Amino acid sequence: MHLQEQQDFHPESEKKSLIIFYDDKKPLFQELDKKLNGKLRELDGERYKTVVTLGLIPAPSVHILPEDTFQSAKKQEKAFRKAVGELENDALLLVDTFPAESVKEVMEQTLMAAYRFERFKPTTKDEKGEKAIHYHAKAADEREITRGIILGEAVNNTRDLVNTPYNHLNAEKLAEYVEKFKQYDNVKLEILEKEDCEKLGMGAFLAVNAGSKDPLKLIHLEYEGAKGEEMTGLVGKGIMYDTGGYSLKSATGMPSMKMDMGGAATVLGAFEAVVRSDIEKNVSVTIAATDNKIGDDAHVPDDIITSAAGKTIEIISTDAEGRLTLADALWYAQKRKARRLIDVATLTGAVVGALGKHHTGAFSNNDDFFGEFAKAAEETKEGLWRLPVSAGHHEDLKSKVADMKNSGGRVGAGASIAGAFLEKFVDDDTPWIHLDIAGTAYESETGAKGSMVRTIARHLGV
Repeated sequence: MHLQEQQDFHPESEKKSLIIFYDDKKPLFQELDKKLNGKLRELDGERYKTVVTLGLIPAPSVHILPEDTFQSAKKQEKAFRKAVGELENDALLLVDTFPAESVKEVMEQTLMAAYRFERFKPTTKDEKGEKAIHYHAKAADEREITRGIILGEAVNNTRDLVNTPYNHLNAEKLAEYVEKFKQYDNVKLEILEKEDCEKLGMGAFLAVNAGSKDPLKLIHLEYEGAKGEEMTGLVGKGIMYDTGGYSLKSATGMPSMKMDMGGAATVLGAFEAVVRSDIEKNVSVTIAATDNKIGDDAHVPDDIITSAAGKTIEIISTDAEGRLTLADALWYAQKRKARRLIDVATLTGAVVGALGKHHTGAFSNNDDFFGEFAKAAEETKEGLWRLPVSAGHHEDLKSKVADMKNSGGRVGAGASIAGAFLEKFVDDDTPWIHLDIAGTAYESETGAKGSMVRTIARHLGV
C-alpha cells in the first residue's frame, strides 16, 4: 500500500471517503461541518466516529480521529487502525485537519494501519481488491510528509521481510533483496561468501551454518552521508529460520521461527529510511545470515568453537545460536570502522517473560549513548526498557574449558546473560546498545510489527 498525493480537494465533488482529525478550530474541519449541517460539531471529539454523509456531500463517509489520538502509542495505533480498517471505499486523508506537529506520525500511522501481507493470498486479494489511500495537504510541512511516508514504507518493508516464510526467503534471497540499495550513489554493498568467512576466522558464524544445505551470506552495507564523520554500525541477527539445532525446539515453539531474522529486517528498514532521507550521517549495516538447522555437520553441545575475535566458546545450547552469529558480525562491523554500535535481535524468550510484548529490552555500556537513544524512543512512542548487564552476568558465562560458554544454562536472567555474551565482543571504547526485540517484533495473530525501525531511524536523524 502506497500513499498517493492528491493536489485538489473540493468537498462538493470529492467521492472518496474522508479521514480527518477532530479539531473544530481548523478551517477545513469547519468547512466540512458546514456542508454536513453541523454534524461534526455535534460530536464530542473524545471517541473515534464514522459519520455517514447521507448525500450531503459526495463522499460516502467521514472517519474522524479523536482529540487524544496522539497521547499514547496505543491510542494512536487504535485510531488509525479503525479509520483505515473500516474503509469500504477509496479514501482521502486530509492532512491539514491534523496537528502540525504530528504530520510525520500521521503519514507513518496511515501506512502502517493500511498494511496487509497478502503475497501468498492472490485469490483473496483479487476478490477484495486493494483500497487506494490518497492524501491532500496545502499547509502541512512537505518535508515532514515525505519523511513520514519514507518511515511508514520502511516499517512495512521490514514487516514483509519478517512475514515471508523461509522457503521464500533464505540467506541467498536476503542477499538479493539488499541489492536494491546499490541504486544509491553513496551506498556500498559487500556480500561475503563461506570461503571469505573462513579466511576471516568466523568460526562462530560458520558453526551455526554447518548443518544447513543453504549457503551463508555476510551482508555489509555502508552509507556515507557525512564525509569524515564517525560511522554508526547497525548489526542485525539474521537467523533466517531457527529450529534450535540439536537443542531442538518443541513442536509448539518452532512455528513462527521465520521471524528470527527480525533483527536483520529491522536494521535494513532503518537503513532504508536513512538512505532515502539522505541524512548527513555515516551508517553501516552488518548481517550474518544463515538458518539454524540439523544436519550431518551441525554443531552440537560440548563443541568448542573459535570466533573471529579469537575468543573460544563452549557450546551449551545450539538454540543459543543468534549470539554466535552476532559475535562475528559485531567484530566485523568494528573492523569496518563502526565507532558506535546498535545491534538488534530476537534473542531470548527471557526478555518476553520479563517485559512482555509492549517493551523492547535494551542493554548498553554507555549511559550517554543510551540516553540519546531513549529520547528517540520517547518521540516515536515505542516501548523501551533498559535491563542490566553486570559482572555477575559475565560470571555466569565462565567456562572451565573455553574462554566462555554460549549460555548460562538455567540460572535465570537469560536476556542479561545474552547481553553479557555480546558485550564481550564489543571494544571497551565503543559505545554499544543491544536491543532484544523477541517480544516486540512479531505477534502470532497479526504478524510482524516492524518495531524499533522508527526509533533507530529517529536516533540517526530521520
